[in-house]
Amino acid sequence: MSSEWKNSIVGPNICLREALNVIEKSGYQIAIVAGKNGLLKGIVTDSDIRKGLLRGISLSDKITLVMNTEPTVVNAEFDIYNAKALMKLNHFFHLPIVDGEGRIIGLHVADNLQRIEDRKECVVIMAGGKGKRLLPLTENIPKPMLPIQGMPMLEHIIMKLQREGFRDVRISINYLGNMIKDHFGDGRRFGVDIRYLEENSPLGTAGVLANLKDEEVNYPILVTNGDVITDIKYHDMLNYALTKDSDGLMAVRTEEWMNPFAVVESSNNRLVGLVEKPIQRNQVNAGIYCVGKKLIGLLKKGKYCDMPDLFVQGLSNNLDLNIYPLHEYWLDVGRPEDYELANKNSELDSNTDS
Repeated sequence: MSSEWKNSIVGPNICLREALNVIEKSGYQIAIVAGKNGLLKGIVTDSDIRKGLLRGISLSDKITLVMNTEPTVVNAEFDIYNAKALMKLNHFFHLPIVDGEGRIIGLHVADNLQRIEDRKECVVIMAGGKGKRLLPLTENIPKPMLPIQGMPMLEHIIMKLQREGFRDVRISINYLGNMIKDHFGDGRRFGVDIRYLEENSPLGTAGVLANLKDEEVNYPILVTNGDVITDIKYHDMLNYALTKDSDGLMAVRTEEWMNPFAVVESSNNRLVGLVEKPIQRNQVNAGIYCVGKKLIGLLKKGKYCDMPDLFVQGLSNNLDLNIYPLHEYWLDVGRPEDYELANKNSELDSNTDS
């Protein structure tokens, strides 16, 4: 349910021109028409106004001439999951919530109309590696700049962050780092503020975080490897870390491996069982993290440290560390076959591009 739905409420006596102003400024592409007692009288969208203009109605005419007087509504007990399903089934984007008297008390809004607020947290993208497993592709270009479906891998990540409201981005660079700086600059044309953490020598996937300023770690830091393409909602993961008050949060995936042979179970020399081609399931590090101030405080400037080692240090210091299971699309573009898959995968187009 939208938390700013009241900004969309208008009275029945306003004109279409005023309604258009509300529809635009509210961010949800709707004007909710209500009486003085809060009774819902109808709703108006840009489409309703356009249809009215085609009928010869003027922008100076009253909103009541174009409003939908019988919109589908639900009560407060109708949860968000059913609301989304109902909107999707009926191909509409707004679902007013009313009480037993018909007074407007809320508004469900389709996902594509949700307003994304700017995040105050800093994001660090690790993009300093040499990408040796991708040679010769990475001989003259840093791995994060390899094009995936016509766009550098790193740009896919940055544009996804931008769409989720992240504005403060740091990119850790080393190998051929100037190519990254030349392409992204200060980030302005990508809708973010980019600054660079330059490594004179490799510091691992965590060591460079020691160079962040104190004010930059007042909030948890979102950290992602620069070769991970995923459908994860970064803001959901960060919100989860904040809810848990976690010192460190690691995204993990479940990997399955089928043993190609029957596994023999025995006791001394006695056969006690056979398991035909068992499947082993393990949770593995997905290369995306939320890192708190206490965990960053364990790092030493200029000293090499990978993120798994930092989390091990955190465990030794009894910090509160958690995992964040992924079920979303995820691909670590580390090998030639992964790079080929990334360029073929249509899911990337719909989830991580535009």
